[in-house]
Amino acid sequence: MPQTDRADEAAGSSVKPLTHGMRSPVVAPLTRFALGVPLLLLSTMTDRFFAWTILPPLTAAFLGANYWSSALMALLASRRTTWAEGRVAASVALVFAPLTLAATLLHLGKFRLHTAYGWIWLIAYAVYPPMLGVLLARQLRTPGGDPPRWRPLPVWARVVLGIHAVALIPLAVALFVSPTGVGKAWPWTLTPLTGQITAAWVLAFGVLAALQLRENDLRRSSVCLWTYPVFALLQAVGLLRFGADMAWSRPSASLYVAFLASALALGSLAPMAARGRIAPSAA
Repeated sequence: MPQTDRADEAAGSSVKPLTHGMRSPVVAPLTRFALGVPLLLLSTMTDRFFAWTILPPLTAAFLGANYWSSALMALLASRRTTWAEGRVAASVALVFAPLTLAATLLHLGKFRLHTAYGWIWLIAYAVYPPMLGVLLARQLRTPGGDPPRWRPLPVWARVVLGIHAVALIPLAVALFVSPTGVGKAWPWTLTPLTGQITAAWVLAFGVLAALQLRENDLRRSSVCLWTYPVFALLQAVGLLRFGADMAWSRPSASLYVAFLASALALGSLAPMAARGRIAPSAA
């Protein structure tokens, strides 16, 4: 069934549709993809082609992989037609964007505001959080409820997501509050600014896991499940390129690799979740 027909069907039933503002297939995916280009492809040249100079290059590659995988998540979410299927991806942005803006304002002197790169970053994160708030308010006012859950997540996946949520959310808070102190245990060197930006991403990963646990439905997690393996593979490429930046002797290095492996494992559920989207009980 064409996407527009499914959207009309959802809007005309008791199921809450995903509003057009929250489903933008252009703004969020393109913005995140564009931010990831210099970070991932020009990791050693952020002093020339990014909003601020990022060292070591592994940090730039890490952030770029996050932006590209989140661009995919935003694109996949834009193709969903019900709020139940799109709200996990949307809610994560509501957590990540304000924290990134806060880190930016706390370290504004580090940004290259004499260049377009610095101003693009600043304007993007000054506009994005309030815009998300307006779109969310409109989404929540839209009438309708959730369709029935299709199939719960496997027990092993719930365990993995539970570990992600329990470990990453407190870590993110601690890293944001004390980027230099907590950052000493990170598997590579972080500055106060990159520590807080990294904390925003870590919080996003933790909230992503917690929200999937709350939904406990393969179909509602499908956007995330397709994104996990792309995220893990992009991060692995960064490790291959800049593995010398890693402090492999730190326990956090092994934990980071284990996290990437768990993301790949979660991605193995994506084909099953895709079948759920065309099941008779789908919205």
